[in-house]
Amino acid sequence: MEMPLRRRVICLFLFAVWVQLNVLLCVLLQAMTTMGFAVLSVVLLLIISLVFRVSDAIRPLKEGPMIDAEGREYKTVSLEDSSRPTHDGKTTVQVECTEVSMIIFIQADFYNNGRLVSPQELFLGDAKYWKNKPCQAVDAGDGEYVIEADLQDCGSKLMVIGNNLIYSNNLIHSPVVGSLGITRATGAVVPVSCHYKRVHTVSSTVQQHPPSVSISSEFPMGSAPFSLRLKTDDWSAEKYSNTVYLGDPLHLEVSYSGLDQRKLFIDLCVATLTADSTSVPRYCFIENHGCFVDARDGGLNSVFKPRSTTSSLQFQFDAFLFQDDLRNTIYVTCEVKATRQLWRSSPTNKVCNYINSSWKNVDGLDGVCQCCKGVCSKLTSKGKSYLELIYKLQLMIQYFIALHIFVFQMIFVIL
Repeated sequence: MEMPLRRRVICLFLFAVWVQLNVLLCVLLQAMTTMGFAVLSVVLLLIISLVFRVSDAIRPLKEGPMIDAEGREYKTVSLEDSSRPTHDGKTTVQVECTEVSMIIFIQADFYNNGRLVSPQELFLGDAKYWKNKPCQAVDAGDGEYVIEADLQDCGSKLMVIGNNLIYSNNLIHSPVVGSLGITRATGAVVPVSCHYKRVHTVSSTVQQHPPSVSISSEFPMGSAPFSLRLKTDDWSAEKYSNTVYLGDPLHLEVSYSGLDQRKLFIDLCVATLTADSTSVPRYCFIENHGCFVDARDGGLNSVFKPRSTTSSLQFQFDAFLFQDDLRNTIYVTCEVKATRQLWRSSPTNKVCNYINSSWKNVDGLDGVCQCCKGVCSKLTSKGKSYLELIYKLQLMIQYFIALHIFVFQMIFVIL
């Protein structure tokens, strides 16, 4: 079957675009290796302009102009729902009372913060019952745990108040301590009880009070124009309340406000119980010139955010406490720097996230993050040249693949 004339014209047009892309990519490679950043920017603008011209040209070739009933040309815009899921405050512990037992249903998301607790961390009664099998939580499936114990087991207490018999106990959450001596949740005690009347009316009560922790951020200002601020969940403003729930993500922003344009990096961030950053206990969650090691050590929400400006960095991590310490104030101290090299990363100037068991650089060139497995130090001139070459090749491959995929997708949609 012969291809319609319009489609043949479109295919020839896209073939010509494909040739132009290859020419521009060759110029791009030349600009990257010899002509510097200014020419590179011009070439990138040409490629972006070409892509938009292609997208504008294909629609009228394929469908013709869109005309309304009065002869006016128009465009359509699709609107996406920008609503965000809200955080509900549903009860995570429920008690069912039978004539002979107390059955406790516990949600794996025990604190309603997205962090699942383990059934091995939940038991009924005080500490001496945590190894007693009938007093331990078991996985019931669908994100729910259950404990079923006789009314007089697991240290249950009986009280007689008027015409009521009340069997009361405590549901205990005892979080596992990490290998580095920190915990991202505190032990919780949830009173549970079953109420009986002599006519066998049964009721239950649950009281749950989520723990909280107060975070205080300290930053050695000196004469340098740096700042460290606690931000709201949507990063839109500074957060003036330092009280957060244990295990919830903390949002922090470090910025440089000097008159000259510089790129900000974080070398080190450490959490301590006093304003002295060298005090013990201490937990270094960013180290080795920008390696966010807390993500590797169990921090589910620990991540550097993509840069909004070169002079600032936003990052988040889960609130935690030091094990066996009653103080609930954490001091955060960071060592930062601002460099005039705006477009280059190195083993000592990097922003590295730990994602899917590998290190990724927020600024590109993931190779500089590989030293996070060991010790990061300055490169020799030979090492710098090698990394620059790798960086340019990575950019070239990414542009090549992305632009070619775009052209082939256009052909597929049209045909």
